[in-house]
Amino acid sequence: MKDNNEKWNDLINGSFKYPKELDNVESRLEMRIIKAKRRKTLVSTISSMAACILFVLLVNTSTAFANAVSELPVIGKLAEYVKFDKSLSRAIENEYVQEVNLVAWDGNNRLLLPYVIADEKNLILFFQLPEEFEQESNQWTNIFLNNMKNGITGEVVEGYSYSTSGLPPEGREQNFGFIMQEYNFAEGKLPESVDIEVELKIENINASGEVSLTNPEGENEAAASSYDTAGTFKFHIELDDFVEPKVYEINENHTILGQQITVENMKVYPTGTEVNISFAEENPAWIKGLELEVLQDGFAVYRGNNGISAAHDNENKWMSVYIESNYFDKPKKQELLIKAVRLLDKDEEYITVDIDNETITPAIEGVKLKQVIKNSNSATLIFSTKVTGDDGFGMFYHDYKDTDGNAYEFTGEGTSSYNSQMETMITVKYPPSGKIILQRSLAPKIFLENPIKVNIPQ
Repeated sequence: MKDNNEKWNDLINGSFKYPKELDNVESRLEMRIIKAKRRKTLVSTISSMAACILFVLLVNTSTAFANAVSELPVIGKLAEYVKFDKSLSRAIENEYVQEVNLVAWDGNNRLLLPYVIADEKNLILFFQLPEEFEQESNQWTNIFLNNMKNGITGEVVEGYSYSTSGLPPEGREQNFGFIMQEYNFAEGKLPESVDIEVELKIENINASGEVSLTNPEGENEAAASSYDTAGTFKFHIELDDFVEPKVYEINENHTILGQQITVENMKVYPTGTEVNISFAEENPAWIKGLELEVLQDGFAVYRGNNGISAAHDNENKWMSVYIESNYFDKPKKQELLIKAVRLLDKDEEYITVDIDNETITPAIEGVKLKQVIKNSNSATLIFSTKVTGDDGFGMFYHDYKDTDGNAYEFTGEGTSSYNSQMETMITVKYPPSGKIILQRSLAPKIFLENPIKVNIPQ
């Protein structure tokens, strides 16, 4: 019989496992999964030259518009569903939405794809569960991409990342059965004809965390959920002609906390805005994130984008930051504000964790190794990081090495934030030396006392 401490340790070890369903991404493509309140998953299928960052934000938008458009019989449900996303709300308000009304079948099961919003850099798919689809009170419904191909050439489409929402049973009626997927093409353009294959997965949530799974080493570990496949569905999507983006050339140099940056340009698409920024090689720190806002005529504000918030190259020479779109506005004056930054000292990018002695080297200000839970073949490490408010982020890349140079991947990862503290939990294979080397991916957000103001040329 296990005591309460043992049950808690089992729950921690099992609650942050990567779903095996996400292991089928092509091996040459980098994959990073970040879960936020079980609502969003990011699967990065960009080449090794780039990586994406995912943050889930709730952004207030016009309730008057949402109330007005909800009276329309066809588009009203979609407008209500995206009312917290200013970019998509403005796209729908300006009739930049494509009603495709597609249905795919797998045996007796069907999946609907009624709406699409797209431009040359972004593809937003609104899947919908049919009314007859049954979902239990402990089940989340998820949709994962198997592959995307050019609908004309049949070639595999590459150079994108996507985020996907999950649908809990208590939110199904409120969300009208919608599951949204957002694809961002950081390294190319979206074809105007695509074939996609997706899997509908049912995640069975075990509140007690007592579901038993067997890992490759034969060790039984608890898991908080398991997945069942409800069907595989194929869709052929013909997209309307894309509109041209609004491009603003800026090319301004600025200094942020001792780091030199160049704000190169801003590209505004109907589904979102892309701000491209490059960094000086001599900077003593990596810039891992920027918080931007756009002021229109001194008062209208466009903030960080829902879903994928940024993409950057692996050498940290440039970053594309994604914020909300004002494509359909006609402001007389626009200004770009840089409000906050994430800095990672180059000398503190890699840390060595001594699992036996519960220490990290070098010591990182504001970061502590709070707890180590050892098992026969693995260890769960719990880090505590000082943050601003409830800031949460993926602290490490999910692959790591031991001191002999052997490479591994996390078997579990999770974060939670409260009272200006973020806890990061990772599960690793217990190395013979008792030490592992982790690569830090992001750092806490630092708000600037005096935000940097950049004029956007008309």
